[in-house]
Amino acid sequence: MTETRPHRLLFWRTERGAKFAREVGSVVLGVLIALGFGAIATEVGWWFEVRTARHAMKVELGELIGQGDEREKVSHCVEHRLDQIAGIVDAAEKAGKLPPLGSIQLPPWRTWPRGIWASTQSAQTAAHLDRDLLDNYSSAYEFADQMAVISVRELDVWTRLSAIVGPGGRSFSNVEAIQMRNAIGEARMLNRMMGLNGIRLKQIVVAYDLGYEQDSAREYSERPLSAYSICKPIGSTPPAMYGQAPFDDVLRTAHKFPITRKDGGGQKR
Repeated sequence: MTETRPHRLLFWRTERGAKFAREVGSVVLGVLIALGFGAIATEVGWWFEVRTARHAMKVELGELIGQGDEREKVSHCVEHRLDQIAGIVDAAEKAGKLPPLGSIQLPPWRTWPRGIWASTQSAQTAAHLDRDLLDNYSSAYEFADQMAVISVRELDVWTRLSAIVGPGGRSFSNVEAIQMRNAIGEARMLNRMMGLNGIRLKQIVVAYDLGYEQDSAREYSERPLSAYSICKPIGSTPPAMYGQAPFDDVLRTAHKFPITRKDGGGQKR
């Protein structure tokens, strides 16, 4: 073994050895450069993904903020309608029967879109956001998640409230009056929580400069109160029977305002 070492050292001093060393060095350097460029390319790719995701979330947050502004705007209409229902319940309890009553409607129902944020998380793009930025987006969308849950609860409670809608004359007991007052209280709490969540979501987006598309928000926030059924008088035509529910004109409305490719979602209802 010791006798072969001089021969090996002599090999590297020869022109052939030097050429071989240069070739090995070139290969190693090429690999390192390729790995470096690959890492850079990956980072640049994620930078574009994050930029694209943030732009898409601005549009989504604009719609969410607009829907939140809308709920704050119609909140007093909802409270007034609940006051009316409470008065009807009190009178019906004293009389022992319900009066003729048309549709009481319900607060505006929205889908609270969160698909862009969900896809940003599932595609691992969110992991490449700055930590503070990620926390701020998460906080904003938590309020949107809460509004989506509350929206489902609202459908349930307003369906229960619609039990008094009908042609009139049905007997109305003290027990049913208590149940209706409980539903009225729940509806008030949900309405207030919807308004609060909408305010908090917008405050986070503005305070931390997350950005939102104001045109999307204005589609909701600038809509006049006269366009909301909850801000209009109770329906003047009582239905022929009891067992009513919200969305009595939902099919007609869906056909009147269809989803199209042109606007990506139809006119907001």
